[in-house]
Amino acid sequence: MNKKILFSTLLTIATVFSVSAQRFKPVPNFLKGQTVINVVFDYSNTVFDGDSQEEYYEDKSAKWIKEWEGNRRETNDSYLLDNINDELEKINIQFGDYPDAQYTMIIDVVDCDFGAYAGPFSVPAKLKCTFNIVETGTSDVLSTITLKESQNSFSVIGTPIDFDRMYLAFGEVGEELGEKLFKILK
Repeated sequence: MNKKILFSTLLTIATVFSVSAQRFKPVPNFLKGQTVINVVFDYSNTVFDGDSQEEYYEDKSAKWIKEWEGNRRETNDSYLLDNINDELEKINIQFGDYPDAQYTMIIDVVDCDFGAYAGPFSVPAKLKCTFNIVETGTSDVLSTITLKESQNSFSVIGTPIDFDRMYLAFGEVGEELGEKLFKILK
């Protein structure tokens, strides 16, 4: 009986810490009243399935690398932004390519785990990003949050292509960020 109570207590503590770890520090109240926020993606220090970019690319074809760094990256970035903007539509704020905006969000893509396709034993893609808000033209971080989300569990079995799994993970991260920003800025 004591083990059950201890386990329940530890699970509660772990949940509280993991939830609090996904909050803006400090809260970006300064974004209230803004209508556009510039966004810049940074892939310079991304880890892929636990490997550096150099190590991960060793086993990939030139075609795969070109597609990932070109069309797929643009598609993923757009999907993330679309999901943020969908969540913020009601409060009239847009994130995107607005270089003259007062604030810029730098999205550091920290970790891309492409998951695996194995029928009922498939593993979802996971994405971890750090979102730093700065005043445009500066590097002083005014607010930050790190989010890690997985591809929707209902789509895992039906997504054999690694790019498509990662695309879905980008969407989940964008939706989560949009929801958090909506709560702050509404």
